[in-house]
Amino acid sequence: MAVKNWSLPTRYLHFGMVITISIQLFISLIMVAPDHNGGVVGKLAFEIHEIVGLMALTIILTHWVWLMFGHADGGLKHLFPWFGKARLGVVSDIKALLKGKLPETGNRGGLPGLIHGLGLLAVSTIAVTGGILFILFPQSGEPGYIVELFAETHGVIAILVWTYWFGHGGLAILHHFQGNDLVKKMFNFTYKAEPAREANKKLFYAKINPTK
Repeated sequence: MAVKNWSLPTRYLHFGMVITISIQLFISLIMVAPDHNGGVVGKLAFEIHEIVGLMALTIILTHWVWLMFGHADGGLKHLFPWFGKARLGVVSDIKALLKGKLPETGNRGGLPGLIHGLGLLAVSTIAVTGGILFILFPQSGEPGYIVELFAETHGVIAILVWTYWFGHGGLAILHHFQGNDLVKKMFNFTYKAEPAREANKKLFYAKINPTK
């Protein structure tokens, strides 16, 4: 059974996260924090990092609201299939993966949903800790213990986000070479996803009348 594509708001939000998080990761390679000595470029990069970070935080929080109240893409159960029947989909995808078959992509739970959920948790953590640092970081003088703690957490999560960035992108390329243009499905904004209600209705009729 073909899996329906993501809704348009989800694709816009995903695109926003990809752009802002990517900018943040690469700017972090050259920026210099205010309490460190550095050149003009490093200081400017830090200022950009703050601005883009606030944009990323806004997009991520909007994504959470859309997940909880939008109901267009399976909601939280697709991204966090940790319990009950949802977990069985993850187990099934892992078994297929061990046999050399990539899990089906698209708007579904299972292993792809679990991976997307973990990625969302990682970028949410790094965005929230960054937002807290934006508020608490002193304009002058040495940062206190709490600020240092959030800064360390921010740095550790950044390593996870880098890992996810490369892994997620690599899997998308792998799917592309296997004939599944995942990137086009996600970022083709002219495509209108089938409404969830209509998709569920078709699935219901297919179950009660499988001959058609």
